[in-house]
Amino acid sequence: MTLIDHRRIVESIVKTIESEESVQGVFLSGSLIDENKDKFSDIDLGIASINNQEAFEKSYSLRHPIMEAVGRPINFLERGWENCKMIAALYGKSQFPPLGLEVDVIFSQLRHVSEQMPYADYEVVFDRSGTLRQALAKLSRRKPKEEVQKEIRLHLAWCPFYVHDALKACERGDSPPFHTLLDEIRKQVFFAAAASRDQQVYGSKRGLKYLSASERLAFESSYHGFNKGTVQKLTDLYVAKLKELEVRYQLGPDVEQFQRTLKELL
Repeated sequence: MTLIDHRRIVESIVKTIESEESVQGVFLSGSLIDENKDKFSDIDLGIASINNQEAFEKSYSLRHPIMEAVGRPINFLERGWENCKMIAALYGKSQFPPLGLEVDVIFSQLRHVSEQMPYADYEVVFDRSGTLRQALAKLSRRKPKEEVQKEIRLHLAWCPFYVHDALKACERGDSPPFHTLLDEIRKQVFFAAAASRDQQVYGSKRGLKYLSASERLAFESSYHGFNKGTVQKLTDLYVAKLKELEVRYQLGPDVEQFQRTLKELL
């Protein structure tokens, strides 16, 4: 099997856009630059333009040449948020076996690079004048403690509703919403498990790596059950992970209240 040469693709993209003076730099992020790299990794790139709107629009106009530098996409989408624009291009397995390839590129002015991929690790692959490295060097690679604490408290507020609705779905014999709701709880388990190691996860992706072997068994069993006991075991695991965070994130009273709420439901 021919492996995808991610680095060659990145180099092709840089060569395509480096002559455009509005582009100040390009950086690589995502699993390609950390221990999660594998043959199925996407390519996640950030492109920074000169700090004015005209330069930003000019850099964004390069999105189609960028996609063509990789190959012929079978699908792509464009979206944006406050100071950033993004393209996601999908290439088929005939070009990049065995499963195809996704390339995500985010554009912003240099002063807004912190909004592209917050708290992510990065590797600069092109820097016209050194300003991109300077801007990225100022960014934190980890969420502030207060932000993590806020997210966990929000999870604790929502989780009882997921539990209650899952129990109702179970009593109705309606398994699709039951497992959809349990998926929301599973994401919260992963978030807490990663936070206990001062890491972060996005949804469920690679969340299992933060659970022990015995925790994985308990977690994976939740995919096969369709009863109250399944919910109980999953929330027991969640509480166990939360207790690991009580001191660091000052969550003692919150976890106690959460347990009292669960007792009323389960």
